[in-house]
Amino acid sequence: MTWHHLFVFLCKVMRPSTSKSTSNIEDQERNWLDLPSDVTANILLRIGTIDILKNAQKVCTVWRKICKDPSMWKVINMRVLLKSDAFFLIEELCKHVVDRSQGQLDGIAFVYDDNEALLRYVADRSSVLRHLMVTCRYGIQTVRGLNESLMKFPLLEGLYLYRVTISKETIETVGRHCPKLKILKMNQRACRLCVEDANEESLTSYNEIAIAIGGSLHELRHLELKGNKMSNVGLQVILDGCRHLETLDLSECFYIDLKGNPVTECLKQINNLKLPTDSLESDPYVCAKHDYEDDFETLNSHDVDYDGYNSD
Repeated sequence: MTWHHLFVFLCKVMRPSTSKSTSNIEDQERNWLDLPSDVTANILLRIGTIDILKNAQKVCTVWRKICKDPSMWKVINMRVLLKSDAFFLIEELCKHVVDRSQGQLDGIAFVYDDNEALLRYVADRSSVLRHLMVTCRYGIQTVRGLNESLMKFPLLEGLYLYRVTISKETIETVGRHCPKLKILKMNQRACRLCVEDANEESLTSYNEIAIAIGGSLHELRHLELKGNKMSNVGLQVILDGCRHLETLDLSECFYIDLKGNPVTECLKQINNLKLPTDSLESDPYVCAKHDYEDDFETLNSHDVDYDGYNSD
């Protein structure tokens, strides 16, 4: 919802009644400032961070008070800032809205652009964070400071990593410091080139990460590994260690061979399963377009059940 759409919507909501039973026109007049504050807050949340800061909070003292309430800043989507004319102020704006949350930040979509200090800033002020999404802006990158930041999120339930290079130490850190983790997504776009030349030795680092997942994240319910280069060895450890999996996405995991493999029987026990050869055409995750909004739009909804899972 844009600022213009909000204005039109409010005009419709507060339009005077046309009921003939009301004889006094003055009694028909309404004022959008008469809306309950929680209703106004719910409406304002739909216009996004930039419009709240640039427009909504300047309308009147009532709206400014609502916009400064920490509950308005429980979910922050930095990707919105990337698309705005405030791009060059992204770090300043992000720090500003994190400060406004006053320690109540519940979810953040963090865009990594060698801004390690900003990630640390978020970690130092968000001890109740439950959902962290990190997207590398330029290619596949290692996020400096990620391990140290994860140590400060004891309530973390969902970790979403897109085009992020991690090590087994990162997974082990999550296992030690984020005991409530239920959702893990580590997605990137795969390439089928050289798959036939792969061997266990060349896939060692990827299998180490898979082994760390199986050995450290026993309470996982939902796991996405699109484009991962692990082999059957890593997959077997995940299935042995993560016995509560309800969702497993192996799309474009081309180094896994399920033909005549015993691991296939274990996969049948998972309710929502995507195999390496399954098409991504209808999938909301489209790595080629660098579009990860669907996940975070779910987190940004007040109706979302954080204890559940919705990939729409």
